[in-house]
Amino acid sequence: MSRRISQKIAMCGLAVAVAWPMASCKKSETTESMTETTESVTASTEKEEKAVLSLDELPILDGATANEPFYEAVVAKMCDVDQDTAKANILCSTTDGAFHNLINGKADMIFVSYPSEDQVNAATEKGVEFEYHHILTGGFVFFVSIDNPVESLTVEQLQGIYKGEITNWKEVGGNDEEIVAFQREEGSGSQNGLYRYVLPKEEVMQAPQKYYFDTMSEIVYAFGNADYDNADNAIGYSYYYYVANMEINDKIKMIQINGVAPNNETIGQGTYPFCNPTLAVVRKGTPSDSKVYDIIDWIMSDEGAKLAEELGYVPNISE
Repeated sequence: MSRRISQKIAMCGLAVAVAWPMASCKKSETTESMTETTESVTASTEKEEKAVLSLDELPILDGATANEPFYEAVVAKMCDVDQDTAKANILCSTTDGAFHNLINGKADMIFVSYPSEDQVNAATEKGVEFEYHHILTGGFVFFVSIDNPVESLTVEQLQGIYKGEITNWKEVGGNDEEIVAFQREEGSGSQNGLYRYVLPKEEVMQAPQKYYFDTMSEIVYAFGNADYDNADNAIGYSYYYYVANMEINDKIKMIQINGVAPNNETIGQGTYPFCNPTLAVVRKGTPSDSKVYDIIDWIMSDEGAKLAEELGYVPNISE
């Protein structure tokens, strides 16, 4: 072998020796880069999987005051956002306002109880029909002053009180005091409940204007409030979740109906006489691929039922 050829072989060997560690180094850098990219994609995928729905896809949701904590929490879970962000992306126009918005296309789905006859008529005039989905079960409750000795009333006694036929607490086992029967404004979910569970609208007595309340909180906090005459002798009504979890007034107590106290157990079992379905309501004819149905499906899933229970609601597990 000539000396020139030997020098070439030696130089080639040196080049290979030098190039090998450089290649190894580049391979290591590439592997690290690929690992970082994979971790980034995985984290992004997990984030996407956690968010079932984006805020951009979110339908316009509205509803009753007592249901607002639930559908707000549903949005927070499904969109993977905090409560403040969820709250900023929903409406809470109360029952009458929510039905008005649904009828007029200003809401895609509302969370309410069954509508009143007037609300159904308003929809009919606009050519709108309602489609109901029973998602939770609540209770329509009556409450009195904590100092009132009456613990239970029958349905018939409630009917007598709100017809104006029973006017003194001694007639139902209480003190010799006038019964002050509070009511809510027309179109409210609570007033709809009175008509649905106790008496039809035309049979309910006309009360003095001062005994009608615009909001749920007003009727609850009238008890123990010096601004309201005879509030200690009053009776009022609302929905179980609201009284038990949202507006807790230690001046009132919920009374038993036919000897059954309202609570999550009696409501869930259906033994409480005034079990009230909470509905997700959409307009009939809503496209089948609308995101409202994704929300309903999620609510009716095990995950949705778990969320309802965590918040103190009673999920509807019958469907």
